Amino acid sequence: MKSILDPSFRYTSSLHTDVRKTFQRIRREQQQRNTPRPLVRGDGGGGNVLAIQRRSVSPR
Repeated sequence: MKSILDPSFRYTSSLHTDVRKTFQRIRREQQQRNTPRPLVRGDGGGGNVLAIQRRSVSPR
């Protein structure tokens, strides 16, 4: 990441920033560096995250 003190740094106002393009550029740069992205598992095996067990409610 460039520093504000870097002479090649150019400020872009929020009005002229396209966030979608910025994220696309970052993803493209990460893929070029072959940086593995974290995997999201949908099978409930999320490391130290435990499932909450429901208690059965007894009738009064």
